Amino acid sequence: MNVSRLLLGVFGIVVAGVFFLDASQYPRAAAQMPMIYAVSVGLLSLAMVASELRLQRRAPATRGTVAEPVDREADEASLAPRRWAAVAAIFLLAVGYVAVMTTLGYVLATALFMALALAILGTVKWAFALIAGAVLIGMVCLVFVQFLGLPIPLLPNFL
Repeated sequence: MNVSRLLLGVFGIVVAGVFFLDASQYPRAAAQMPMIYAVSVGLLSLAMVASELRLQRRAPATRGTVAEPVDREADEASLAPRRWAAVAAIFLLAVGYVAVMTTLGYVLATALFMALALAILGTVKWAFALIAGAVLIGMVCLVFVQFLGLPIPLLPNFL
C-alpha cells in the first residue's frame, strides 16, 4: 500500500470538507461553484482512499510474484530523502510564489512557479508542461478575472 497516496486522499477529504462547510456560509449563488468543487475533490479523494485500501486487501495474494520485486522497499527507501527534499523545495517555492505574486503579477509568478516545480520533480515532459501551464493560467484568468471580476494583478508592477 502506498501510504503517501492514502494520506493524500484523507487530506483531500478533509480539505474538501472544510471548503464545503466554509462555502455553505456564502450566499446561495456564490456558494454553488465552491460546493461543486468541494464535492468533486471529496469524491475523487474518497476514490483514492478506496483504491489504496482495495490494493492493500489484494497485496498478500501478489506478494513475492514477478510483478513486484522483493527489493522494491530498498529502492523506495533510497529515494525517500530525495522525495522529501523535493517536497520541501516545492513548499518553499509555494511560499515564495505567494510572496511575489503582487510584485510579478499572476501570469509571470505562476509560470515561474510551475516551471521551477516541474523542473524539481522532473516527471513531466516540457512540451506537456508548457501546454498544461498555458491552459491552466488561461482558465484561471478567464474564470477569476473575466467571469468573477476579481482584482488579480495579472502583470508585473513595473510594466
